[in-house]
Amino acid sequence: MRALHRSTSPHSVSRIAWFLLPIAILAITGCGSGGSSPATPPGLAPAIATQPASATIPLDSPATLLVAASGTGPLTYQWTENGNPVSGATSASLTTAALQLPDSGDKFTVTVSNAYGSVTSNVATITIGPRSPAQRDMRFKHVQLSPNLNENYVTNIVGNIPGDTSQVTFSGAFGSPLGVGNQNCGTIGNFTSCGWSVRQYEGPSSIQGFNSVYRADSLTNLAGDLAGLAANTVVTSLDEQNEPGFAYGLAAYSTETDPAASGNFTLQRALVTDQTLATTVSALAANGLVVTAASVNPAGGIDLVAYSWSGDTGTGYDAQTVLTTYADVGPQAVSLAQQGYIITAVGTADANQMLLVGTKVHGDTLPRNLHYVGTPFGNGGTTADGQIIVGNIFGNDAGNNPNLPGDTILLVQ
Repeated sequence: MRALHRSTSPHSVSRIAWFLLPIAILAITGCGSGGSSPATPPGLAPAIATQPASATIPLDSPATLLVAASGTGPLTYQWTENGNPVSGATSASLTTAALQLPDSGDKFTVTVSNAYGSVTSNVATITIGPRSPAQRDMRFKHVQLSPNLNENYVTNIVGNIPGDTSQVTFSGAFGSPLGVGNQNCGTIGNFTSCGWSVRQYEGPSSIQGFNSVYRADSLTNLAGDLAGLAANTVVTSLDEQNEPGFAYGLAAYSTETDPAASGNFTLQRALVTDQTLATTVSALAANGLVVTAASVNPAGGIDLVAYSWSGDTGTGYDAQTVLTTYADVGPQAVSLAQQGYIITAVGTADANQMLLVGTKVHGDTLPRNLHYVGTPFGNGGTTADGQIIVGNIFGNDAGNNPNLPGDTILLVQ
């Protein structure tokens, strides 16, 4: 019996191949809802949304630089200073150590990386500016908060003697020094009256709790008033008025209180003459005391009010005093600021002389920003937003002195 033999034609092979091809494709790709998901799209490389910003940083203060970036996580960061990697600086923010003068001009960048790429930020340059007082040091008129302040309110306090004393309180706000100088005072019979202008600032939300008080009282009560102040209170300005013909002497002073003060402020008063003024103020400063208020007194001397602070021990200060005319008080204050001084006290030395006290940490030389503006008396529309008034000087002697115009000079630092 012959074996059965089958042959397959080329056409049959071709038909079988086409029949099996869809089966092979299904076997490779799967079918129906049980198949695998489409391939995952590639990740996103980092992109910087907010660049680190250049800044001016007070001497002896740290700088903080920030970057905001997007991209597929995880993101890694590496900061550089002047092109060199900063050890341990591997997060979205960098806080430096306290900066010194040689650090001025340092340039920082940050590189952000992930599995899909990297990007380097713009350069942020750090400039060193004048040393800033501690935020809660009330002896320096809050110049360290200047960029965050907006002038909000202008008013006057009036002292009438005999009669009730006058007091204005700004709770949770900052106040300017009193308007000092040749006040528009007068007397009728046994009644004496003087007025002083003041200005109020809204403080930044991050610094709260300060209360500013302005008080007018009989001159005979001044010593007792100051001696009774609490240890968390600083006198920020003082004006004594006892002109010839007054039935009563009047005094006005401004204070600032910090319920959250970390430590006590200790008051020290000194009575000096024009000749002993400079040496006394310098000696106080060298021992850590800052003169915060000054005024000519009825005996013809100059009353000084100075404070030490337990939150600032061991710091020696340099202080400079200037006796000048009302007309030249602005340029003299600018000259002090250019030498690095903060104007800590403005007062009267006599009927026609003004007194400036500038204070700085010993050895500081960096110039400070100060300017002055003259405003017609009673004009409450002139503001000093972005800076704080450190001197408020009224130049009218009740119209009796033609050399003193009826203007107010504001020293703004």
